[in-house]
Amino acid sequence: MKKIYYQVVEKVLPQVYLLYNSFNNKFILLNNVRYEKYKKENILELEQSDPVLYKSLVDNQYIVPDDFDEREIVLFRKKRMQFDASMYQVMVNTTLDCNLNCWYCYENRIAGSFLKSEVIEAIKKNIEQEYIKTSYRILKLSFFGGEPFLYFRGIKEILDFARNFCQVNQLDLIAEFTTNAILITESIIDYLKNFECQFQITLDGDRIHHNQIKKDKDNPNQDTYEKTLRTIRLINDKIPNRWLAVRINFDNKTLEKIDEIIGDLDFLDRKYCFVILKKVWQLEKDKVNVPLLHASVQKFLDKKFLLDYYIMPKGDVCFAERHREVLFNYDGKVFKCSTISSFDDQNALGEFDLQSGQVHWNETKVSYWLKEMLPQNCIDCKLLPACLGPCNKQIMLHPGENICTFDAINMTLKEYLMYLFKCQLLKEELYA
Repeated sequence: MKKIYYQVVEKVLPQVYLLYNSFNNKFILLNNVRYEKYKKENILELEQSDPVLYKSLVDNQYIVPDDFDEREIVLFRKKRMQFDASMYQVMVNTTLDCNLNCWYCYENRIAGSFLKSEVIEAIKKNIEQEYIKTSYRILKLSFFGGEPFLYFRGIKEILDFARNFCQVNQLDLIAEFTTNAILITESIIDYLKNFECQFQITLDGDRIHHNQIKKDKDNPNQDTYEKTLRTIRLINDKIPNRWLAVRINFDNKTLEKIDEIIGDLDFLDRKYCFVILKKVWQLEKDKVNVPLLHASVQKFLDKKFLLDYYIMPKGDVCFAERHREVLFNYDGKVFKCSTISSFDDQNALGEFDLQSGQVHWNETKVSYWLKEMLPQNCIDCKLLPACLGPCNKQIMLHPGENICTFDAINMTLKEYLMYLFKCQLLKEELYA
C-alpha cells in the first residue's frame, strides 16, 4: 500500500490538520497526534498502531494499493469526459447584438444581427443527423449572444422542435441560457416552465452600481437591477425544474456592497441555485481588495449559498473541449468556444451545410481544441484531478507559459482549502 499522490494538507487550527484528496474530493480532519502518525509512520506501522485511522484512510483513498496508477486514471477520466457521447450540446448565438451597454463586455457587437431562418432549419437537421450518426441520451441547447432573448422567436422555434424530437426518441432535453434577463417576460417564463432550464444571470453590484454599469440602450434611466431581480424571482417561483446561477462580476465597489446583494437574493431556494463570484478582467489581481473578497465569500456561505469562486472539482472539462459540442453563430458559422475574440471566418472551425445540416469540421483547427495540451506543471500538480488544468484556449493563448488557475484566486492554499471544505459541508447539508 502507498499514500496517494493527489493529496494536500494544511494546518487549520493549532492542533488540527485538514487533508484534502483531490482524486475523489474527500476531506479528513486529523488531530495533531494522528496526523504525525500518518506523516511519519510507514503504512504497515500505521495499520498496526491505529487500525481505525488506517481503515478510514484506505476507505477514502488516501492510502491505495501499490499498483494504483492515479496519474493515468486522472488523464483517462479527462479523456472520457471529452469523448463522452451520451450528451450532444448545441450552442446557439441567436444574435451578437445586445440591449445593454456594459463597460467590461468583451463581445464584438453586431447591431441588428439575428438568427436566420435557414440556419434554424439547418440546426434542426443537425440535431437529427447527429442522433442518427451516433445516438445520444441528452440534448442540451445552450443559447448565448449578445443577448439571446433579443430573438426569442428563434429560441422558441428551436425548442419547440427539440421538445418534440426528444419526446419521440425518449431523450432528456436541457435548455440553457446565458442572459442579462432584462427581456425575459412572464409569458416567456410560462413557456419555459415546461422545460428543464439552466440560467446564468449577471449582477454587477448593488442597485446603484449595477444600474451605472448595465444601461439599457433605449432607456438609459431604466432600473435594470430591479428588472433582473424580477426575472430571477419569476424563475425561482415558476420554473420547477431549474438550476439558476447568479453571476456577480465584481470590482472593489461591488464587494463593498455585497451585503445588499445577498439581502436582495435571500428569497432564492438554495437547493436550486448557486452564486458565481468572478472578477471583471479589467481589475488587476493585485488591485483586488483581498479582505473584502474573503469576507464576501464567507458571507455567501454563511447565508447558505453554494458559491463558485474558482470552485473545485470542476466536474467536467470545458464544453468547448467536448467532442460532441458545436456552437452555431447566427449567420451559420461554426465554432466551439463562446469566449473567442470574434465570430469570424478566421476563427471558424469548419463549414455548416445548410441543406443537409452536416458540420464539416476543419480537422486541423478543431484538433487543437480536443488534443491534450496540459503543461508539465499541471500534470505534476496535486490538485489536477479536481482542477483538470486550464482550457486549451488559454493554453493556446499563452504558449510555453506555466499558467495556473490558482494564480488568479487571491487566496493562500490554506484559505482555499478551507473554502472548499466549507462548500462541501454546505452541499451535504443542503442535499442531505
